[in-house]
Amino acid sequence: MAGILRSWALAAEQRPLLTVVTTNGVLGGLGDVLAQAIESRGRQQRIRWDPRRTLRFVAWGAVCAPVFRRWYIFLSRTFPLPPAQPRRNRLAYLAAVAKRVAADQIIYAPAGIAAFFTAMALMEGHGTDVATARLRERFGPTLAANYAVWPAVQAVNLGVIPPVFRVPFGSVVGIFWNAFMSWTNARAAHATDEPSKHGQRT
Repeated sequence: MAGILRSWALAAEQRPLLTVVTTNGVLGGLGDVLAQAIESRGRQQRIRWDPRRTLRFVAWGAVCAPVFRRWYIFLSRTFPLPPAQPRRNRLAYLAAVAKRVAADQIIYAPAGIAAFFTAMALMEGHGTDVATARLRERFGPTLAANYAVWPAVQAVNLGVIPPVFRVPFGSVVGIFWNAFMSWTNARAAHATDEPSKHGQRT
């Protein structure tokens, strides 16, 4: 594992953008594969793997990677961490981490979730009406789920993990989050797309 991390860090140093884009894209696709595998379990008729759906998650992960990278740089510069030692700096250190996490969850999380449902609807060939319907259906529950998971993850990521590993750390945790998001998007698609299809005139 240490060798893999060293190799990844070297690649990130030499080609930072390409490395994070590739890593995030692959892990995004893995999240969707996991979601599709879970969805097919317990069904009498096995569901065939949808490669186009997986490719949409690969594309989403790849596009988000440079945004993550720039966002983490912004947080680091806006809320610099003082040395954890001596003891008098610990409170300031925790306060800076809390500010980073608060900014991430107040600004980035809602915007990212809204962008996700919009992008998925558009990549599936739908219009903004379907994207808006999905947002109405799933934005609130998804944001609530986000707040149950990501503040703790980001406290570790933004307070402990070295900067070079922040995007991949979030992406590894994001495998399971992407599985949830894939399932959520599929559920929203079923709830919002089918009624619109039935309502179309022939």
